[in-house]
Amino acid sequence: FSTEETKQVLRLSLTEFSLPKFYLLFGISKVKSAAVIAFRSSYRDRSFSPGSYERETFALTSLETVTEALLEIMEACMRDIPTCKWLDQWTELAQKFAFQYNPSLQPRALVVFGCISKRVSHGQIKQIIRILSKGLESCLKGPDNYNSQVLIEATVIALTKLQPLLNK
Repeated sequence: FSTEETKQVLRLSLTEFSLPKFYLLFGISKVKSAAVIAFRSSYRDRSFSPGSYERETFALTSLETVTEALLEIMEACMRDIPTCKWLDQWTELAQKFAFQYNPSLQPRALVVFGCISKRVSHGQIKQIIRILSKGLESCLKGPDNYNSQVLIEATVIALTKLQPLLNK
């Protein structure tokens, strides 16, 4: 994989992410230009405040797609940098947050961990199954618990991605 091929992957990815249909993946489908939202600040534009636009939910399936696209970009770049440890660092961070209770971050980290892991241990699978079990218990106590439902969805996505990495 040469540097020219890496540049081509980067160009295609940038073009792909610039299309309005991909704004939804990043949770910003209701804007005309992603750059306007990304670089707007209260200093430059007094009419903008964090609550002045309607936040969209960021579906875990969207996170899965974005993560896989970012992984493709990272792997393309890593081929040109022999000593690159980016993926190892990303995996380490994702694992840290996946196994640490946090209703906002844990489901997202589980999805990312499942998507980017190149190997998985039986101990890690056990931890994910425990998280799934706790999510199911919480749902049984109160089926309206949105965080538990998201956690269950995240563990299923992670287990689906990680299962092929297990030894037979």
